[in-house]
Amino acid sequence: MKKKVLLISVSVLLLLLFVAGTVVAQGSATSKEVQRVTMKGKIGYNEQSVVYYVMGENPPSQVFIVNPNKKVLEKLKLSGETVTIEGHYTIGADHLKIEKINGKKY
Repeated sequence: MKKKVLLISVSVLLLLLFVAGTVVAQGSATSKEVQRVTMKGKIGYNEQSVVYYVMGENPPSQVFIVNPNKKVLEKLKLSGETVTIEGHYTIGADHLKIEKINGKKY
């Protein structure tokens, strides 16, 4: 009787591990998908964190720039102009890799 209970317990445990592994594998495949974004906003700089960010107006949000080009971003920050940025999210929806600004390659 004890052997049957042990065998059933081990079987259930193996089944749960298989299902969990399948879910994890599916999740990692989905996380590799690129989520493209186009947004309008102003460039800002956080001195404490030493990061540039976009204060989005459309859609309203704040995202960190993961590929900062200090020369380009500093000029835009000082001008205060609203720009159109095209790129994709890298880590969730708050880390942006810029590809184009105002239609020009970044």
